[in-house]
Amino acid sequence: MYRTPKTTLIGEALVSFSKTGDFELTVSKGPGITLLSLRQDAGFAEFNANFTDQRWSGSVAHAPPQLRGWLALRDQFIRAPNQKTLRYAAGSETFLFRF
Repeated sequence: MYRTPKTTLIGEALVSFSKTGDFELTVSKGPGITLLSLRQDAGFAEFNANFTDQRWSGSVAHAPPQLRGWLALRDQFIRAPNQKTLRYAAGSETFLFRF
C-alpha cells in the first residue's frame, strides 16, 4: 500500500534485489495490469507509474522531489531483507508492504 493525503494505491508487489544492490519493484493489480515499476541501483533509477503516466530515469542524486520516497525504498529493503512487514514513511507518504 502507498498512501498520501490525496492518493491511495493498493496492489500486489514483486520485490527483488541482488547481492550487488540492484533493486526492482513492480506493483500490479491482477495479472497483466502493471501500475508501477521501479528499477534502481546505487546511482541510477528508472521509474514508471502507469496509473499516473509519470516516467523518469536518471541519477538517483538528481531525482525529482516527488520520487525520493520511492527511491528510498531500495535502502529500506536492503537493510531488512527478511522482514514479513516493511513500513516506511517519508514526509506525507506512507509505504506498507506485507509478505
